[in-house]
Amino acid sequence: MFAVILPHSIQAFFDEYAAAFNALDGDAVARLYAVPAGIVDAGGSTHWPDFEAIRANMVALCRLYRDDGFVWARFAPSAHIAQGEIFAVADVAWTIELDGGRPPKIFNTTYNLMRVGPAWRVLLCTAYGEPKLKQAPLA
Repeated sequence: MFAVILPHSIQAFFDEYAAAFNALDGDAVARLYAVPAGIVDAGGSTHWPDFEAIRANMVALCRLYRDDGFVWARFAPSAHIAQGEIFAVADVAWTIELDGGRPPKIFNTTYNLMRVGPAWRVLLCTAYGEPKLKQAPLA
């Protein structure tokens, strides 16, 4: 297997994305998404029409990660497709370290990125490899 080198601006984007998750800061994660944005997984698709919907999802996701024993995340790019000046696709391998000496979660996610002004943002996330987290019932 060979290493995939991302363009500097996309590498910087994923560095920031991982740092936001490592801080379990759902607001910071949400700010890295385009508006509107969406996610697809084996269960279907979700469209987030506005920033508040994205923020609510990312805050909840960070809470689930925290409750699951999240320690930190790191990524390694698996693939990159440049699509002109304002679009790109990146597939990223994630390793999520967990507390208690449990084995890490290792999975891939694909991101359709769009340049918004000078910054890259997630337009669509394809979550095809991450194991489902147990969700507590809503009160």
